[in-house]
Amino acid sequence: MNKKIIKADKLIGEITPPPSKSILHRYIIASSLAKGVSKIENISYSDDIIATIEAMKKLGAKIEKKDNYLLIDGNKTFDKKYLNNNAEINCNESGSTLRFLFPLSLVKKNKILFKGKGKLFKRPLSPYFENFDKCQINYSYINENEILLDGELKSGVYEIDGNISSQFITGLLFSLPLLNGNSKIIIKGKLESSSYIDITLNCLNKFGVNIINNSYREFIIEGNQTYKSGNYQVEADYSQVAFFLVANSIGSNIKINGLNTNSLQGDKKIIDFISEIDKWNKNEKLILDGSETPDIIPILSLKACISKKEIEIVNIARLRIKESDRLKATVQELSKLGFDLIEREDSILINSRENFNKIINNSPVFLSSHLDHRIAMMIAIASTCYDGEIVLDNSDCVKKSYPNFWEVFLSLGGKIYEYLG
Repeated sequence: MNKKIIKADKLIGEITPPPSKSILHRYIIASSLAKGVSKIENISYSDDIIATIEAMKKLGAKIEKKDNYLLIDGNKTFDKKYLNNNAEINCNESGSTLRFLFPLSLVKKNKILFKGKGKLFKRPLSPYFENFDKCQINYSYINENEILLDGELKSGVYEIDGNISSQFITGLLFSLPLLNGNSKIIIKGKLESSSYIDITLNCLNKFGVNIINNSYREFIIEGNQTYKSGNYQVEADYSQVAFFLVANSIGSNIKINGLNTNSLQGDKKIIDFISEIDKWNKNEKLILDGSETPDIIPILSLKACISKKEIEIVNIARLRIKESDRLKATVQELSKLGFDLIEREDSILINSRENFNKIINNSPVFLSSHLDHRIAMMIAIASTCYDGEIVLDNSDCVKKSYPNFWEVFLSLGGKIYEYLG
């Protein structure tokens, strides 16, 4: 198993964060559906983004990868030669690629195999399957890492649970405008992560597709719409910036360039969370609602630990169906560093035990990334407040979202060595 020793005091320097993965996925898809050539600037070729690029190429898009931009021609997307040709779409471990492309691949009658790895197909897909049954779309598990789809998406009424993942809604929002008839998406229950829907609607609007949003309860979609090509720049990713913002709040000094203060990204909420923790002076527990921001919960938990204030991060059961059981992983790994965390079904309770004995933190400690990029990056920032060495396994899992994270960590004064034990 690949293990590295990581160590840092303060992180000091200047960074330009990677582009928003959420926005980039959407721009690639929308450009691939547009008749014409689009240029998308500020690119980071993470594993997830490569998966979406290759997926859209399988549906007929012509995509040229340059150093820091993409040229995307959607004129041939859904041409007959790209349909029913035994094509395979390999999503790797990208939930976005899988859930966005599932309905999109069936805009025209098609038979296509989806492949993945890791825990990808253990993440829920039932909201699609329930609707596919109504459309008489056939789906079958070939094995635990492959699903075969056969059929054609039809316009109509789609009901989607709002509390599993907003990605199902985004997949339909991209697909339904291309169908002949009008459609409606009805949201059952409470919609979580609505900011991701805002990002989708903003992207669709830029590319000339109009959706009526009735207070996130239902979405009205006119059929026979046409995507329009354009040139766009991808803004910085707040889910990655969150690691450095927390680092700054616990003693580091990092200048962060290129942030869009008017961003629609929900993970911008990390700024409010940090401020709320720092200002909290009541002699009672602070409750933070993590339902809208699952990706920043690990690094937010580190911030809460360092604060020494009693804090509970609630409504985060969805963390259990990420690349890892991210709720359990966060508690396990930060506990190994001597912090006081208690795992609950839907929350993490932090600094709640009066007689908690913190270990003296100067001995080497063995931590696991759980093959989860956000756990690995959280541990990197945690190393700035641990006196001893941290031995971390599978550190290269950060390639999923932030390929040069460790280079940035080194540039800020962090240290990484091979573990030879």
